[in-house]
Amino acid sequence: MLSLIALCALPTVSFAQPTAAPSAPGLSGKWSGYWVSDKNGHTGPLHATFTPLGDDAYRVKYRGRFAKVIPFRYTTTMDVVGTGDGVVVLSAEKPLGPFGTFRTTATATNTNFDATFTSRRDSGRFVLNRR
Repeated sequence: MLSLIALCALPTVSFAQPTAAPSAPGLSGKWSGYWVSDKNGHTGPLHATFTPLGDDAYRVKYRGRFAKVIPFRYTTTMDVVGTGDGVVVLSAEKPLGPFGTFRTTATATNTNFDATFTSRRDSGRFVLNRR
């Protein structure tokens, strides 16, 4: 009888599978959209290729056009600074010599990338969609 009471006093063990937390989206691959300046209204096409650097950063290669004809390329490492329900938050900072430090903060899902940027003389947005 004493051993039956001891068995009843043991904690209940559950064999239910734990529910997985929603994972952050993977951003690998090619994206396209546009950039726009808040300072002067300039805008142009923008393309980006995202390559993962482990679980907490991406190498992002941007290419686009300024003033409709002047091409530019820009590569940076964007650090993952937060994740949530299907969303990842990224941040980057890169010194560009006489142009000051270029800072970017972005929110991304599986299909959309929306970033703000600031530099010494400009600020604006990058808006991209997965291709």
